[in-house]
Amino acid sequence: MSKLASPFGATGCLSPTHVVLLCDIGARGKGMWHWDQGHVEYFEFDTLRAISAFVQNHDFMSTSRQVLAAATGLPFPAPPTHSPQRQYARVLKLSLLISENGGVAQPTPVSLLLSQPGVITSDEYFHFLAQASTEPSPALKDWYPEAPFRYPLLVALKYLLAKAAVGSTPSATLDEIIGAYRATGFVGSEDDAAFIGSLGNDSAYTVKGLSAPDNLRRQARESLKVLCQISYLHVVRDRVFINLARKDAEIAFGELNPIGGPRAANRDAEIRRLANLFTGGSTLDFFDYPETVIAEVVESGFEEGNKVQKTHVTIERNSGLRKAFFAANPTTVCDVCNLDTARSYPWTERVMDLHHLLPLSSGTRVIGRGTTFDDLVPLCPSCHRAVHRYYGEWFRTTKRLDFHSRDEAVGVYTNMKSKFPGLIHA
Repeated sequence: MSKLASPFGATGCLSPTHVVLLCDIGARGKGMWHWDQGHVEYFEFDTLRAISAFVQNHDFMSTSRQVLAAATGLPFPAPPTHSPQRQYARVLKLSLLISENGGVAQPTPVSLLLSQPGVITSDEYFHFLAQASTEPSPALKDWYPEAPFRYPLLVALKYLLAKAAVGSTPSATLDEIIGAYRATGFVGSEDDAAFIGSLGNDSAYTVKGLSAPDNLRRQARESLKVLCQISYLHVVRDRVFINLARKDAEIAFGELNPIGGPRAANRDAEIRRLANLFTGGSTLDFFDYPETVIAEVVESGFEEGNKVQKTHVTIERNSGLRKAFFAANPTTVCDVCNLDTARSYPWTERVMDLHHLLPLSSGTRVIGRGTTFDDLVPLCPSCHRAVHRYYGEWFRTTKRLDFHSRDEAVGVYTNMKSKFPGLIHA
């Protein structure tokens, strides 16, 4: 990766080239992007999996709220005057789960794959979504085939990967990312040199992000939180952290490109066109992150090292997430064996791992305030390996690749704890 000049000159102002880029974007949206605001929990990976299973056999556009809630376990709240379709169809279309044809919701290949536990990981899905999501979006108004498309989630992800690849502070505030999108005018197809050249302007970008129209700024911030379900990302309050080795960040950056091609004639046809490109799970090879974590998969207790296990371990070995968890929950006691590692090993502060309770293919959940720690438990290294061995045996016995839901995953973990006889000394 090479270094280019910043879009901000010595005066802190945008260069003429980038002013032209911003002008080319046009006045629409002030160089911003649109998202479905207020439904961040419905973009959670396991929620999207539940919805995907539902739409395989039900028409989302005509189903009642009662049937929808009973089948998915999700409330789908809305004002009395609003149907689930009116309130939530944008969520499903932005997620590429359905398109509409003649007033009927048609499930896409994306939703078919997501409905099958263990077939698709959160990393595969959200990397694809970043490459497919455009401004304007076919899920929302103002889309037309000849629009000057930009890829805001892809720009955001590449900006973070560029930071990790050059070894700079591997984090950025939400407003900094928004400001970088606005200030650079990047589309998403720019190379590593362009993104690296845009770095070093955190404060100026933050000011630019804060100056965005309030409604669009809120929408953009929520969309970035959705993206933070990728295993090497997490968000604490307003700051996104990236945990990847420099080489892995370079590789991931090089694999990410906008999904272009001839656009369809209308919005729903375009959603179907994009979703059809997800055949087989991804247009990309799965990111192995070999420098960051994968050497630790077998050590973690898993014997096969398949892609859902790699996603699971990447989350659990995310050092930034671990630091944030223990800062908020300063325990030194294992959740399984009840060993107090600080008292047992007084020469060190903590000998603890994090265990992720969600299905192995799922990323961490993100709520309004950021990445939630509710699905993480502290374990000593020995118990953590034992838990993974127990999972491996459970998958072999059930002939499954992953858990169907959070409830099932927690149930298997709880059952494992009930079988633990306690520490037995020689």
